[in-house]
Amino acid sequence: MHYDDVPAKDLTVVNGIPCTTPLRTVIDIAPDLEVAEFDSIVRDCLHRHLFTAQQARARVMEPDMRARPGAVLFRAWLGS
Repeated sequence: MHYDDVPAKDLTVVNGIPCTTPLRTVIDIAPDLEVAEFDSIVRDCLHRHLFTAQQARARVMEPDMRARPGAVLFRAWLGS
C-alpha cells in the first residue's frame, strides 16, 4: 500500500471498496516489475478489456503522468 494524491479519473469502486482503476494500478506498480512481468500484466489487462491501448496511451501522455516512472515505462511499452 502506498499513498498519493490520485485524481478522481483514476479512482473506482469495486464491491464497495474504493481503489484505483486497473490502468492507474499498472502505472503505479510498473517500476517494481520485471519487464516480462509488466508485459504479461498489460497484455492480460488488454485481453480482459480492463483498459484499451488507446486509453493507456492517452493517460500516460497527460501532464500529471509525464514524469511518473511507471508512465515512462508504459509509454516505452506502447511505443509512444
